[in-house]
This record gives sequence, structure tokens and C-alpha cells, in this order.
Amino acid sequence: METGTTTTAAIALNTTQPSISRKLADFQRATGLKLFEHHHGRLRPTREGRQLYESVRRNFEGLEKIETAVGILRKSGAGVLRLGSTSTLATGLLPQVIKRFLAQFPGTFVGLQTLPTPQLADLLNQNLIDLAVTTGDVDPSIFETRIMTTTSAVCIVPQNHPLARAEWVDLEELRRHQMILLNDSDNIVIRMRELLARLGAPENIVVETNSSITICALVVAGVGVGIVNPYIANTMSQGLVIKELRPSIRVDVSLARSMTLAPSLLGEAFSRLLADSTA
Repeated sequence: METGTTTTAAIALNTTQPSISRKLADFQRATGLKLFEHHHGRLRPTREGRQLYESVRRNFEGLEKIETAVGILRKSGAGVLRLGSTSTLATGLLPQVIKRFLAQFPGTFVGLQTLPTPQLADLLNQNLIDLAVTTGDVDPSIFETRIMTTTSAVCIVPQNHPLARAEWVDLEELRRHQMILLNDSDNIVIRMRELLARLGAPENIVVETNSSITICALVVAGVGVGIVNPYIANTMSQGLVIKELRPSIRVDVSLARSMTLAPSLLGEAFSRLLADSTA
């Protein structure tokens, strides 16, 4: 079928032309089908021969896929890594980690879901993702969790803002300016409002959103000042100024996984690369 003649097929299979002809005759008798007919001194396939060839070819392709999958499994423990992450870390931290991971495990497929921490916990509960990377709180009694690194939130201000000239930004000073904040469920905002409450000062909030990326865009537009984690601030730094915030607001980057499934070799490899990147 692939070479067009029994002679060329015999060369490809390192045998003789009469041997190929005998095997074809045997095969036609065994199947009860006429697979080829002579036409101007050459064999040409019948409709049945063409259909049988397509069926056999698909099966051989399936075997090749199985061999490829087995090779990936033998090397990495799984052919797919399913990740979940908060959007800021998916934008500001994970791209380089995923790049290094795929260079180490070529042929592996990575699925990445970007969701708030509660939804990531739901996916872990249902074993729909292998790992979750988050700055939010994950219940250690339900999930196996590990703090990969600890950093501090930063203040972002427009380039022409008075605070852009400050060496660092004091939270008490910050409350006098228009603020763009994440919603109340974010750990940074919860901690910031605890600190502001101790100062007994009102907040001057002009925009509240569920996206740190949106905060960065609004700060660049000059709407106000914001507080975000440093990963997204550094990624979206064009057009804004990043300042140290005092007192500092702690930001933990945690890796969570299900307790009901043993970690895969891929998951372990990704965890090591993430640890290296955050060290």
C-alpha cells in the first residue's frame, strides 16, 4: 500500500518479491477479501483493501501513541500536570517555572487554572488539579501544604504621584491618598485594615476590585495608589513606581496538594523547581 509495488515493498522489508506476493495471497485467503487487483502490470488496492489499510494504520498510530505515553510515564510518572494558581502568581511567578519545567520534561502537557483560593481548594478536593499555588489560606487539616517563600506586600503609585519620591511608604501616610484595594477576602487587605484600625483612621478607598492586575492598570492610569504582592507588581511595573510598605504586610506563597493521592513524579519535579525559583 505504501510503496506501490511488491518489489519496492520487498526491499523495504528486506525480503524477496515472491515472498511478498505469497504473503499477500495468504492474507487474502485468510480474510476472504480481494484486497488488490492487477492493473497494467501493477497492483492497485480495492475499496476493501483501502479500508482495511486505513484501519490497520490507525491501530499502528495508536500503538505509537501508547509507546510515547509509556516513555513519558517512565520518565516523569505522568504525562499531564494539572496546576491551579491565583491569577497574580500565574502571571508574576509561574511563567518562568513552567518554562523550566517543560524544558526538563518535553512532551508533557500542563493544564493551568487561574482561580481564587477557595475555588482552588474545591478543585483539589475533587482531585481535578494536582497542585495549587496561592497566597491565600489553605486548610492544613484537609490539604498537604507547604510555604514556599515569604515576602511582603508593596505599595504601587503612579509615576507623577507625590509618594513616588518617597524612600518608602508609611501606611498612615497612605490612608490620606486615594486607594485602590482588593476585596475584603484577600489576606493583604485583611491585614492592612487591621493595621489601619489600630491607627483609628478612615480609609480613602475609591475603587475595590478582585484583581491585582486591574489595580496595577488603575494605578498606571493615575486613579489612585494600591497595595499588591510583589510578583504582580514587578510583572506590571511599566508606568508605575513600586515602594516598600511600612509596617510590612506578610505574603506567604503556599503550595497545596491533596492528601488522598500520592504525589506524582511530575508534581515533585515542579515543586522542586518552584522552590528553586522562590529561594
